[in-house]
Amino acid sequence: MRSIDEVLRAQARALIAVLDHYNLARAWGGDRPPIWRDVEAFGTGNGSAVDLQSIGRSEAGTTAAAFCIGVKHQAPNAAVHLALATFTNLSPEHRLLDPSRWIALALAFMDIPIPAGIKDEVFERLESAFNTEMDAEFSA
Repeated sequence: MRSIDEVLRAQARALIAVLDHYNLARAWGGDRPPIWRDVEAFGTGNGSAVDLQSIGRSEAGTTAAAFCIGVKHQAPNAAVHLALATFTNLSPEHRLLDPSRWIALALAFMDIPIPAGIKDEVFERLESAFNTEMDAEFSA
């Protein structure tokens, strides 16, 4: 049986894989913001749920700014930040659902053609990436 921490790390790896798939680092001029690097390190490390919560707390000020003014002025990078920040929240039932919404919003703000069902596509891609991560971890 997998621990909750193993599941969280697999979810983090899935989220990073989807962000990479959509090349969302371009919203930040090609650089990954600190929260992205922290979530990525969490996914490849041996952290626990407490560590994930700590990432969210350390980024609380930036997250508030992204939500309040960032979406208006720098929408794509604010939406990417919010996708990562919502992932660190304590709502396991929405751990991938909420980020999928922010990722879809980031894509919409990036002036690229997106299909009508992008939110569902992103969520399905997150679920698929998570299942792949869990299968890889189970095989290891």
